[in-house]
Amino acid sequence: MTPNVASEAVGYSLENIPITYRRIVEEIADVTSLPRDAVEHRVWMEALQLGWNVGRDVKRFGATPHEFDSRMERSFIFETLVFWATPFRQQWIFQALDRIHHHACARGVSASEMRILLLGDGAGNDSFFFARNGFSVDYFDVPGSATYNFAVSRFRRQGFLGKEIRVLGAYEDCLSGGYDAVVSFEVLEHLPDAPAAIRDMAAALSAGGIALVTESFSYCLPSFPTHLRSNVRFAGRTPFLFLSNGLRLGWYSRAPLFRPMEFVKVDRSRLRDSFALVMDKNVFRTWRVHRLRELRRVLRSGKGGR
Repeated sequence: MTPNVASEAVGYSLENIPITYRRIVEEIADVTSLPRDAVEHRVWMEALQLGWNVGRDVKRFGATPHEFDSRMERSFIFETLVFWATPFRQQWIFQALDRIHHHACARGVSASEMRILLLGDGAGNDSFFFARNGFSVDYFDVPGSATYNFAVSRFRRQGFLGKEIRVLGAYEDCLSGGYDAVVSFEVLEHLPDAPAAIRDMAAALSAGGIALVTESFSYCLPSFPTHLRSNVRFAGRTPFLFLSNGLRLGWYSRAPLFRPMEFVKVDRSRLRDSFALVMDKNVFRTWRVHRLRELRRVLRSGKGGR
């Protein structure tokens, strides 16, 4: 794992965000009570196989893979920090920052005036990134979880807590309706009621606000045991789910595709919005691929039952 040198060329600050093996190990060892040799081993194994730590905890807790278990909310420190260090993951947040700058310009306000919610930010790197690049944000993750406590400790140690980064203590605090932007990466596939979470994003936003989202509904794989099997049915349907909750697809990344997607809060969805989704070849192709996969699964299960 090495720094994404391309990020510096376009002016993004990654100051004090751990993106090398050594720095990730130091960050976890300094903030937690884990022995350094154990941290080194777990970071290394995570770098070799993404999801290694969560998979180990699934076995340790006796949880059932791909079924919701609140105990697994404590298992994401290693996975999120190691994954964030990859240029692939960093590209998502670079594009999100660009889109929020664009949104601020469209609204005629400065970056510091934007109200931004980082929903499900885990270990807190996205919050750090926005704070390092001129924004103030609200952070929310599961209060009391090991990941939440880890992030809060990091914010405090670097002097951001209560200043550039405000930590919300209750989920209801997210639903103010006053945010200009909500950023939520790789959260929905973990939730037992993803449609309700999408409704809540709409409730969190002010009129014309944007939600920047990635999801992995289709990645119900052994290496991702906390991705819920019950959410596979939503694969390929994300733009339609958001539209049904008053959030219209306004933009999406082409490289990587749909990571992230940007949804705009509208007063009401219109028929032309649904038509636009169907006519978008990337959206329609993705929807069709997953519906064919779903049909094949149904056919296979039917044959197995006879």
